[in-house]
Amino acid sequence: MSKKYRWLKISGPLLAVILFFLTINSFFRENKYLLAERNAWQEKAMALEESYRQLQNENRELQNILDQGRPGLIITTLNFEPVAFNTPNRLTYRVTIMVANRSSEAIPAGSGELLFAVRQSGNGVAFRTSWQRFPLPSFQPGEVKTLPLTGELAATPREELLLVVSLNDQPGVAKVEVRLPEAAKVDVPQ
Repeated sequence: MSKKYRWLKISGPLLAVILFFLTINSFFRENKYLLAERNAWQEKAMALEESYRQLQNENRELQNILDQGRPGLIITTLNFEPVAFNTPNRLTYRVTIMVANRSSEAIPAGSGELLFAVRQSGNGVAFRTSWQRFPLPSFQPGEVKTLPLTGELAATPREELLLVVSLNDQPGVAKVEVRLPEAAKVDVPQ
């Protein structure tokens, strides 16, 4: 009987050795795949780190540009709201300006200007300008104030408006472009 199952005695250990090598080979293959994946993620992480460093450097450079010259009042937010067209060519507006004192000294009361440049939609040339002077309150170091301004200006619906805000003797300047809406009669509280 031993002669009859001799091939089984030889093939059994041979099969075990083959399975052992196949198992080891699959572990090595999986390990190689995981190493390649880890290396790819490391490269992505290094690239993201490098881009983060570059963005931080650019941010510092831009902050230095913004903070150049003498410190003072800086416009942090500028919002323009067209409220209503009272007559066909008169627009009532509301401007909200958030101003911050970035200096280490108190800044006395002063003034600023709003410059309005009106042009036809799609045309790059302003054909009408207007301006308004507004008072600036005094600011303590690090203080932030919101200045609400209202007024009226000559404009027609669907025109484009460029608003430039300048704070006298201060580094803060801001601008915003707005396309005026269709005329709609709205009651404006006074």
